[in-house]
Amino acid sequence: MALRRSSGDSLKVIGFICLFTVLIHVVNIFFRGQLNDFGVLPRHFSHFIGIIFYPFLHGSIAHLVSNLVSFCILGFLVSSFGLARFMGVFLVSWIGSGIGVWLFGRMNYHIGMSGIVYGLWAYLLVYAIMYRSVKSIAIALIVMFFYGSMVWGFIPNHSWVSYESHLFGALAGAVTGYILARKDKRRETVS
Repeated sequence: MALRRSSGDSLKVIGFICLFTVLIHVVNIFFRGQLNDFGVLPRHFSHFIGIIFYPFLHGSIAHLVSNLVSFCILGFLVSSFGLARFMGVFLVSWIGSGIGVWLFGRMNYHIGMSGIVYGLWAYLLVYAIMYRSVKSIAIALIVMFFYGSMVWGFIPNHSWVSYESHLFGALAGAVTGYILARKDKRRETVS
């Protein structure tokens, strides 16, 4: 089964992820936020499994909405390169930010999709710098115009914000953008 399909398939996948995240949030409200204990708790082996759950857990409706809006927009932009590309960047950003937070994060529960959002953001920027196609540069310019202020998310100025998740998600996305741009450039020169 080829994952490279129409943007309609990408929208379905992104929509499913968002719907699942909202459903988890509703269940978490019912349990009075107790599901947040399934987030990433750094260096606790009993909470390593939190890497699987943390992006779907949010502390408030505002936290949920701000992450999902950015996820939808940046996810759609990444998916313009294909569903397989979106899934790859999504998964690497998810796992990369989760492991980075588990290894180096502050001793708090880390929850939310912002690590993935930062991964998508960094992927788009680094890919454009490395690949230099009209399409990738146009997308990067749009991203910088609307999301340039995300750089402030790397500064640890609020104890309740997981800047570690932002940092490690961005690193994972940037490395993915670098590797895939080089791979695409090589493929282009061979053709």
